[in-house]
Amino acid sequence: MNLWAHIKNTVEMMKEEFVVLFLGGCVVQLLISFSLGILSGPIMGGYLLAMIRWLETGRRTDINDIFSGMKRFGELLPFFFMMLLVLFGYILVFAPGIFLTVLWIYVLPLMAHRRLSLGQAMKLSKDKVFEKGFFIHIVFLLLISMVPLFVIYAAAVVVPPLVVLQYFLFPLQCGCLASLYLEQFTGFDPETRKTTGNETGVLQVSADSSSPPPVPTEHHDSCSYYIRSYVLPA
Repeated sequence: MNLWAHIKNTVEMMKEEFVVLFLGGCVVQLLISFSLGILSGPIMGGYLLAMIRWLETGRRTDINDIFSGMKRFGELLPFFFMMLLVLFGYILVFAPGIFLTVLWIYVLPLMAHRRLSLGQAMKLSKDKVFEKGFFIHIVFLLLISMVPLFVIYAAAVVVPPLVVLQYFLFPLQCGCLASLYLEQFTGFDPETRKTTGNETGVLQVSADSSSPPPVPTEHHDSCSYYIRSYVLPA
């Protein structure tokens, strides 16, 4: 896991697509907030998918790509119920919330990109996190989410207008997650932005597929605080 390569990819993407990704990201955050998180799956799923497509192909992004997840509203809506489960973990003792956030970090990219069901995405995400290392994923979340937010809010205590920097943070968080997802599930090299081949134990599913793939076999199993840890808006 090359965090700095993921950050570099995200910065390059933002340079080329700043208007669409920044303004689109602001709208995404507002819609998720106004809907109390109900629209998080369809809205943020489309936003992540637009970033994934750019990293895969370099294809220019337009505003329609950002909201493409609304066309699959029924498929992506269940992500909200997973969010509630994670939130419940935070309310209980906090630690269970962190554990579930890390465990299911790849759920939304898998649902949006691979068209997996919620249950399939949760299982595959869990397997990948344990395979690659639970601790390194915690470090990733700390570096792209909790630490930057702490710095922004600490600075805002001294200079209140600096709180608006959190709106710039959201696209960077989503871009890093999209790049990490591709690295872990497609053989994507974040340093060269080329795909070296299918990752072992990963389902290859066409993005245009009309039905979700089968649940991985036992052989293959070897293989966004709460809101900001899943890179959702405050």
